[in-house]
Formats: sequence, C-alpha cells, structure tokens
Amino acid sequence: MKLLPLILLAAIGSAHAQDRTNFNLNDGKVAFSVPAGWSAIMEKSDGNPQAITFQVADPATDGTDDMASVTVKTRKLKSAADFAEATQNEMQLSKAQTGYEAVLDGSNTGIHHYYVMRGKTRYEIRDRFTLMGEIAVQVRCQRPLLNATAKAWGGTFDAGCDSVANSLK
Repeated sequence: MKLLPLILLAAIGSAHAQDRTNFNLNDGKVAFSVPAGWSAIMEKSDGNPQAITFQVADPATDGTDDMASVTVKTRKLKSAADFAEATQNEMQLSKAQTGYEAVLDGSNTGIHHYYVMRGKTRYEIRDRFTLMGEIAVQVRCQRPLLNATAKAWGGTFDAGCDSVANSLK
C-alpha cells in the first residue's frame, strides 16, 4: 500500500514535466518558452554544446517514422567574434545532408530555410541563429512534408517555431 502513493506521485510529476513550457540552458543564461503540448524528448543541459529537442505532434505522422520537432541548441564561444564562424559551420553541416536544397523565397534574414531528404520523406527545415553574449543559439524547426498534414497544422507549427525564437532571453 505504501508503494501506491509513490507511483501516483511519480505519475503526476511526469505529467507535469510534459506540461512545462519554460526551459533554460547554460545555467539559465539562455531561457525560452515553448507552446503547451510540446514534449521534450531529448535534453542535454551540461557541457558544450547543450540542447533540448521537442516533439511537435502531427496526426499525419502517426504510424510512421517521421516526426516534426524543434531543437534549441547552444554553444559557448571563446568570444562573440566567433559567432559568424560557428554559424557557417552549422550551415555547412546542413548543406551536407542528403537532398539539401536551399529555399530562395525571400525569407527573413538570419533564417537558413532549406529542404532535405530523410529516408523517403522530404523535410522542411528553418534554422535561426542568435548570439546571446558569448553563446551561439540555434533554433531548428523541422517537419516532414506529408500529403496528410493539414495546412492549418503547418501554420500552427510555424507560429510555434516563431514564438520559441522570439522568446529567447
């Protein structure tokens, strides 16, 4: 009988952890929020780099290996002058992915917008780079381009990604 309250407490704590919307990295030097309902599925909050990845539920991906996600990644730099090089390195890694294709749609500056292939699925990715003191911050929003994905869901995903980037402090 004593075990039941502990199990219930653990379940409540786990459910609460999935309801979190405020996060931080680098000992609180980088703080941001995510929309309710986004599940943190990976978190590395020690060392350099640090990152948290969130799964964003898309009903169209049910029963597939595809997943929409948003990752906030930080890298402590030796100095702010290293930001351009760090950004270029991340962009080079992006360009090396299978099926890389830049999107030349007049997107906002500071956003690297492109497509890649993951298996047989084409993904749309938007990377944003921000310098916060001597910490390079990358917000990567990626989603599979599936015929079954509702157009409204795509708009909600994009708005959520924008809100994460805009919440950085």
